[in-house]
Amino acid sequence: MKTEAKREQSIRWMREHMTKEWEEAAITCAARLIRCKSYNPPGNEKETAAVAAEILETAGFQVEVEEFEPNRCNVIATYGDPEDIALILNGHMDVVPAFGEWVREPSGAQRENGVLFGRGSCDMLGGCAAILTAASLIGAAKVEPKRGIMVLLVSDEEDMNRGIRHILSTKKLKADCAVIAEPTQCEIQLGNRGFSSWYVKTKGVGCHASEPWNGVNAIYKMGEVIRRIEAYADSLSEVRNEYLGQATCCIGTIKGGIRLNTVPDACEIEVERRLLPGETPDRIKEELQKAVGEWGEVLDRSFFPASLIERDHPLVEDCKELLAGITEQEPVVSVFRACTEASMFSVLCNIPTLLLGPGSLDQAHRINEFCREQDIVDCTKLFAALIYCYISER
Repeated sequence: MKTEAKREQSIRWMREHMTKEWEEAAITCAARLIRCKSYNPPGNEKETAAVAAEILETAGFQVEVEEFEPNRCNVIATYGDPEDIALILNGHMDVVPAFGEWVREPSGAQRENGVLFGRGSCDMLGGCAAILTAASLIGAAKVEPKRGIMVLLVSDEEDMNRGIRHILSTKKLKADCAVIAEPTQCEIQLGNRGFSSWYVKTKGVGCHASEPWNGVNAIYKMGEVIRRIEAYADSLSEVRNEYLGQATCCIGTIKGGIRLNTVPDACEIEVERRLLPGETPDRIKEELQKAVGEWGEVLDRSFFPASLIERDHPLVEDCKELLAGITEQEPVVSVFRACTEASMFSVLCNIPTLLLGPGSLDQAHRINEFCREQDIVDCTKLFAALIYCYISER
């Protein structure tokens, strides 16, 4: 944890440099990113990555744009000592498609009464803009870095996480701590439950439906599986974490059969299981298979561990004090309701990680998505003060 004097110095520095022009620059940056239309699917973050790289290069960062698949890019940028990273600021550049009937153009980035509308405004291009503008402010002020900072903007977070997975397959990330700019309404959020998903399959014997006794109906077998998984899900009410709440399980899809007049020989469901810290893929698979029994087979689909930083961790304390100085309100400390890539840092790289960014999760993936402009400004101020605090002393 930084000293009180250092945090106060960082807030004074931020107030001196974060002018109204810079506040407007943060909103303009968010609007510019929204107009890039980085919808996933189909998955094309190349233009967004080019905009981010231009901003960071202008700020004096060393920038690498990593195109790991056609039109799929990560932006990795460092300022100061790349071998001594004090802080990683992370965001994802992809956004979900703009479905449904919007009142405003989804990628128009319209502004109205202190609100910025557009797909990705809260999830999470507003957060990316706050990171980029804070980085620009640090560069424009020519802050002499005694340590390093990394800005890491990734692709494909909304689908299969190919961006961060590619980075971790080629690099070993090392840092004292990390902040992910997910939409938390500027609350300090300690982490999130993990996410695992599984296929459960039943096998039968197909035959003509006019003589079903000659076959084995895989859908009937799945009916028993569903009842067993429902009972397993009910039992998880006792599996809880003080901060993250309870573990959960839910069946999301089902498919089986090929024709009405044929006894189906196969049926498949997809099951999600929300995770608490310490739960492993082997353990969850074993639990599910025990619940399903001999009626079906559990197969791997995906696994993201839970992420949780200690409430008294120095990064949490620093963010609390800096945020209080910026907003002049008591900061809220909570947890994120959805799954994020936080565990890629906290679990896989052992980097203490929290979530803090502009916008509300209630707006994520919704028609007429929006973000309060003041949220973007406040997070820009916080990120600038945090960067200054962490890199201006050893």
